Amino acid sequence: MRRNRPFQFEPQFEDGFCINGCLPKDEDSEELEAELLASAVPINLWLNYDADEMPFIKCDSAFEEWLDSEIRTADQLRNEKIQNLLPWAVLKALTAERRKSERLYFTQGRMPSCMGHADVFALHSSTLTGISRGLPLIYESFNPIVTWSISKGGSTRGGQNVTAMAKFSNNTGHFPESLVGTNNQIIPNYSPHVNEAKNYRTGIVFLSGKGAALARLITRCCRAGLGVACGNSTAVRSSMRDANGIKVAVVGGSWAHATSFTGYRNIGGEEYVFWVNSHGPRYGRSDEGEPADGAWMRTEKELTQFCATMDRYGAPYAVLPRSRTVNDLSHVTSIRVPFPTGFRH
Repeated sequence: MRRNRPFQFEPQFEDGFCINGCLPKDEDSEELEAELLASAVPINLWLNYDADEMPFIKCDSAFEEWLDSEIRTADQLRNEKIQNLLPWAVLKALTAERRKSERLYFTQGRMPSCMGHADVFALHSSTLTGISRGLPLIYESFNPIVTWSISKGGSTRGGQNVTAMAKFSNNTGHFPESLVGTNNQIIPNYSPHVNEAKNYRTGIVFLSGKGAALARLITRCCRAGLGVACGNSTAVRSSMRDANGIKVAVVGGSWAHATSFTGYRNIGGEEYVFWVNSHGPRYGRSDEGEPADGAWMRTEKELTQFCATMDRYGAPYAVLPRSRTVNDLSHVTSIRVPFPTGFRH
């Protein structure tokens, strides 16, 4: 089998940004996904592995039960307005001791590196939400170009598929911008930092299901505080205000692109997750303070539409962060993350 081959295609651009960097699944990626799923372990075993081991996690009844437990804790914080769990708000509230960067998102530009960006954004959000809930982590921003290029044998030409990106995120780890810089248009000299990157390998859960069922599972992951990376061919054109006054994505058109999900809210029984692109702040700002790099999607509307083409690209995956700082309690301080003035609960 030819894995990690430098896939070649003619890049397509929209407003200067590559929109076809996520490759549809093929026989190789399907075989790789089956291999990774076969080696996956239950969530309760994964939680007890040491830092030198990083298997994939089964998306089974035990994972669903663990999500239920995480959701109960997160919902209490949200519903009682004790803590804002939205990643961008958490980052803003962190002290200098708890963060090594103020960067949350990168803009991919003309590079076909969307899968690397989606992966890193999911890791960023899972880490920040975990911090807000008490995990003893320090926030790092990771340069998306490095692990993405490694997954392609060192190439920056051509895109990557969801499954291969998940494998290298889990196996190779991630490279902090404090070590390799913030230039995501060229491959930096990362060789001295390969061992350090292994401290930032992620727990990966391939999410099962299609269409509406997959939309509900992605929503549950975001509700529990996990970022999710995915590929699809249903595009987002712009944003608009819905009846609740929320900035939501306008779904329509097509691409072959990787993006991510982070953040959850519920207004009057209507569930939303926040969708993030890597094309910069092009979706407008609102009075609620969310980044213009993305927009909210309603689970039963935009998100279900968006999920309709995900199965063509391989299973999306949720990210559980781990790092060397997990057990270093000297890094833990209480933080209070306020809701912005005018936030619609």
